[in-house]
Amino acid sequence: PILFDSPVRMFLRTVLVLALGTYASAFSVGVQPSFRPALKGAATARTPVSLGPRMADSEKFASMLANKNLEKYYEANGEFIKTMTKDNKDFFKNMATGQAPKFLWVGCSDARIPANEIVGLQPGELFVHRNVANQVVNTDTSLMAILQFSIEYLGVENIIVAGHYGCGGVKASMANNDFHAPLENWVRQIRDVQRIHKAELDKISDPEKKERRLIELNTLEQAANVYKEAVVQRKRTYTKVRDGDIKPRIFAMVIDPATGEIKNLGFDPETAMGGKLRQIYDLYDDEEAMKAYKDVQEPYRMRPSTWRTRRMYNRQPIGLKSDTSDVRLKAIFDRLESEVEARKKTEDALSEAMKQLQEIKAMMKK
Repeated sequence: PILFDSPVRMFLRTVLVLALGTYASAFSVGVQPSFRPALKGAATARTPVSLGPRMADSEKFASMLANKNLEKYYEANGEFIKTMTKDNKDFFKNMATGQAPKFLWVGCSDARIPANEIVGLQPGELFVHRNVANQVVNTDTSLMAILQFSIEYLGVENIIVAGHYGCGGVKASMANNDFHAPLENWVRQIRDVQRIHKAELDKISDPEKKERRLIELNTLEQAANVYKEAVVQRKRTYTKVRDGDIKPRIFAMVIDPATGEIKNLGFDPETAMGGKLRQIYDLYDDEEAMKAYKDVQEPYRMRPSTWRTRRMYNRQPIGLKSDTSDVRLKAIFDRLESEVEARKKTEDALSEAMKQLQEIKAMMKK
């Protein structure tokens, strides 16, 4: 209880501020205080501190700016512009009008895996999202927004989840180390992949082969995570009902930085997770979709709010029929109707009171 007394708390706070101030001032002049002797009653010892790699990198970067070494990047940009406009002078003019990519690339941030160059696509042909170890996490609002935007607004027809051998994120997940947040939180998701496929991985004795297999399994799991998303399933259901050609298609691929080659892992929602992926994660029903889209000419509509049930064609609990009405609008109309009725009753009561008042006035005059 004494720790919560105001004077004690103020004293501890003062000591902490003074200690931090002493440390900060010592660091600013290139020395580091040693608090251990001070705790023993001795005078605070100060020892020289090395500037370390961070300070060295900062000085190097400042030197680059001073010497205008960054000019090489501008020169490279100029060469890029010349290359792209060599056969098409209006290349960048066309780029400025908008984009209509047919592919979404969900890949690793690794600098060795440039998305467009790996698959030989030009700027504007590939919509790209990259993160550590090409993770597809349903709480990653950045990726979720990209999925929705690319599917419902850009109309991408193919989603490629691209891993690569030698992935640092996967290597980190195989080490029993705490990499500290937020990196540790991210790496732990890959450890979940290890847990799911532990039986298979335990049979591989060679560390390098085990790592390569984990990279493949991680990529397959992330492709399955793409399928799980409602915005993906909804468009796939619509395209299946409309013309039988399911889109967006989902691919799991792994790139080998040593050769530049791409390996297609053959992801198929029908067989993924031993055939259990669709059993567990399917959200939409083909028959309900057929009812919802009876008009063959009706275009795909972007996913509406969750309270609007008609376009969602969700499966209904046993014994319940699909409600095609707009639940929220109905509730609004019901409330307005009640308010109008109440107002009418109030007006009727006021009218009756006015009549009685007129009768009283007439009686008083007599």
